[in-house]
Amino acid sequence: MVAGALVTVFLVSAHSAVAQDTNTTTPSSTAAPSTTTTTGPATSSTSGAPAAPAATTNPKPDPDAFAALANQVSQNQQMLVQLSAQVDQASQRLTALGAEIDTTQQKLDATRTEMNRLRDIVRARAAYIYRHADTPGTAVADIQHVQDISAGKKYAESATETDNGKVDGLQKMSNQLDAQRKTLEDARASQQAEKDRLENAKDALEALTAHQKKLLDEAGAIPVMGDAELTPDQVTAWFESRDVKYRLAGGISIGDLVQLYFDEGKAEHVRPELAFAQSIIETGSFGNAMDSNFAGIGACDSCQGEPTFPTPQDGVRGQIQLLRNYADPTSRASNLANPPSPTIYGNDPVVAAQLYDSFFAKGSAPTWNVMGNGNWATDPGYAQKVLTVYFQMVSFAAKHS
Repeated sequence: MVAGALVTVFLVSAHSAVAQDTNTTTPSSTAAPSTTTTTGPATSSTSGAPAAPAATTNPKPDPDAFAALANQVSQNQQMLVQLSAQVDQASQRLTALGAEIDTTQQKLDATRTEMNRLRDIVRARAAYIYRHADTPGTAVADIQHVQDISAGKKYAESATETDNGKVDGLQKMSNQLDAQRKTLEDARASQQAEKDRLENAKDALEALTAHQKKLLDEAGAIPVMGDAELTPDQVTAWFESRDVKYRLAGGISIGDLVQLYFDEGKAEHVRPELAFAQSIIETGSFGNAMDSNFAGIGACDSCQGEPTFPTPQDGVRGQIQLLRNYADPTSRASNLANPPSPTIYGNDPVVAAQLYDSFFAKGSAPTWNVMGNGNWATDPGYAQKVLTVYFQMVSFAAKHS
């Protein structure tokens, strides 16, 4: 579970560390890639270059606190899955115990019924024998090893001894079943207590996680559009500090790839460091990004498959153009700095422009906190993951400036 202290630190940081965020959009064209939708406002321009940003002041959290809180939310979500499974298992065990108790009670009831029936027979037989003490030929035939019985008393004792043996056996069985039932009832009570504990823990964790998600959503309202707040050198230094292996087409270096993000981002007025953070999530830090598809474009169940971009620049450009289409409700092909990506929208420029202009999710995600849940990705934690990487960059840059 997340410590309350961290939430407090995050709240204080989010309201005290205030920085300028830009919140603008610009015209662009349409495309039909592999993603989905939400809502959000934006501004526009009519020239070929994006409009200047209309800056708004938004509180930012401490980068380290955001990253830590986002990580804890992710851990809490995993724990909630485990707790739900444990609650289900406890419920199944309770059901099984209830069935065992019912079966044991039925056997116990049947045993006691048979035992009482036999006792009634013993009493009736004893009375009968005493009444016919002089006529042993009428004795009941199930008395074994009885010889030379001449008196009703001896005959009755023999009958009683035989039937009492059966009653004693039934009594032992009854005691065992009774003890078994009590053991099962104790186990059920213990299991019920465990289920209650798990459900209480799950409810508490769900409430805490919902609160944390709200904090992250408020802090994560960072516009997709805007000017860079980091430099290419800072982003490159952050990546290289992680000492991860990467594979890029054409042997391009990370530094050169970062510069492409900043160049293409500036052209469309899309925040480049956040687009780069998105690619970190989508490619696993470029572990094998030879297709230059840095944003998982075309990766969906109903899609034909992820396209391969001819060069890293084409891959970055397609990603940046698509991000702008998500963020800017007035984006049009005529307002892009470059024609719509042929890899995404096709080689026919007229068709490509129509596809870009009619994009179904146009303007649905002006800020990063609404990414995911169908916007770009189905993962409900998608925005948190991207923003966590971004804030790691910010934190690194602050500590190494």
